[in-house]
Order: sequence, then C-alpha cells, then structure tokens
Amino acid sequence: MRKQTGVPKIDGLSLIELMVTMVVSLFLMSGVVTVYLGVKSNDKVRSEISEMDENGRNALMLLRDIISHAGYRSINNLALDTPFYVDSANIPNPKCRGGAAKLVSYPPILSKKTRNSVAGKRDTLVTVHIADSPTVAGSSGGLLVADCQAGVIPAECSSDPVAGLHTSSDSRIYNYLYINTPSKRRVLTCMGSRGGSQPLAENIENMQFLYGVSSGGSLVYRNADSVTANAEWDSVVTVRVALLVRSENGVLNKAESKSFLLLDEKITTPKDKRIYKAYTTTIVLPNRLDREL
Repeated sequence: MRKQTGVPKIDGLSLIELMVTMVVSLFLMSGVVTVYLGVKSNDKVRSEISEMDENGRNALMLLRDIISHAGYRSINNLALDTPFYVDSANIPNPKCRGGAAKLVSYPPILSKKTRNSVAGKRDTLVTVHIADSPTVAGSSGGLLVADCQAGVIPAECSSDPVAGLHTSSDSRIYNYLYINTPSKRRVLTCMGSRGGSQPLAENIENMQFLYGVSSGGSLVYRNADSVTANAEWDSVVTVRVALLVRSENGVLNKAESKSFLLLDEKITTPKDKRIYKAYTTTIVLPNRLDREL
C-alpha cells in the first residue's frame, strides 16, 4: 500500500468571511480618516486663533503708540485745548513760514473727524499733537516731528518760534485712525497729515472707542457723541479701545453670525465660517494727566 505525501490541503475563506473582513476594514479606515480630518480641522482652528491673537496684540500696540501721543504740547509746552480733532469744520491748513508750503501736505485728511459709529458702526479717531522742530539739537530722541506714517514736518511748518509757523501753537500733526474696507478686506489704517495713508493691521472687523473723562474727582467713560454733547474733550485723559478681529480664513464647520458687545456698541458679524474675537485695552494719555482727576 503506497503512502500519500505532499502539502496538506488548506481551505480558503468563504465569500461571507471575505465580505465581513472587507466591511470591518472599511469601518476601521473610516474611523482613521475621521480622526485625521478632525485633527486637521482642529489644527487649522488653532492656527487661525494663534494668528488672530498675534494680530490683535500688534494692532493694540500700534494704536497705543499713536494715541498716547495725543495732546502733546511740544517741548515749549504750548497751548492745546483737546487731544483729538472733533470740530465740525475741516482741519485748519495754514501756510507755513515763507508761504511756500502748507501745514497739512496730505489733503484727504482735512475732512476727517473723531466720530462715534460711522459706516458699519465703526468708530473713527483723529489724534492731535503739536509738532516739534526737526532741526532742534538732539531731536533724535523724545521729540515728536512726524505722523503715524513717518511723514516728518519741515522746520518752517513746526512750532519753532523763529523758523516755524508765525503762531507756534497752530503747528499740529494729525493722525486719523479708521477701518478701511476695500474688496471685502477689513484693514485698520492710519492716515497721517504729512505721510499719507497706510495699513496697520489686516482682518480688523470693527473698532470702538470710549473716552475717559476726568469729572469731579472720578473717571467716567463716554463715547464720542456723549463727550461732544457735554463739551468735555478738554478733560479726556484715557482712551478705552476695543477691536473685533476676524480669522483670515473660514475654518468653522458651518456659516454663522455672532453678536458681540464691543464696549458700548452691539456688533453683529456677517454670516460666514470665520472665527471672531474681541480684544480690549486702555490707553493713558500722559500729556493730559495734569487734568484734575
């Protein structure tokens, strides 16, 4: 009798077993993909929030640098009634000494004002300070001779009593802060009376100001309309600032509109997939602290 040898027979998987294996594999793959997409989405959100935080901090820092100079009276301590331009008339533009130039070399700023809730409920602000002379010895540090765009005032337009304007206290530099909205952008912008207009920060959806008025030994915060109505601009010693910053990209799962109480103003965002966050700070006006508190 011959003995049979060879490889033992191995039975394969049945059709049902193959189908079950495929379903389980697909289920596991679906879970892996879901986790991956969730992690990727969270990374995008974290990245956008990080950029927003940096953008908000930088914007507030730039605003502090500009606004804190409001009310500066020059090294000669000249008369300056208010730290912001609030008159109904256009900004004055006198001729400088010699008559060849004018104080304001960027005409678009002449009609700008400090206002509450302009277009899109966005506030605007015009700071004012007296201009030192760029020819003063040692003027490289501490003196103010330029606007927010580094537009330097010439000596003949400065407050120099000999070489500058005939009325020294009329030598003023203006900075106009506003949000520009070209082609759906939201750009915090500063317009200077000498250097023109340039962006400071992108994706600033809204900007609000409240003004700290020194009144009867206390500090009361009012909006621009209220300060004007009470004729208190000469008593403003601080400025409270609030910015509503939006993300560069839409990263939320669905479009939605949100409401924020930005200082004294309720702001409703557009319905989109962007993230929105509010940032606030209070800026002291060191050149106005001689006002009674």
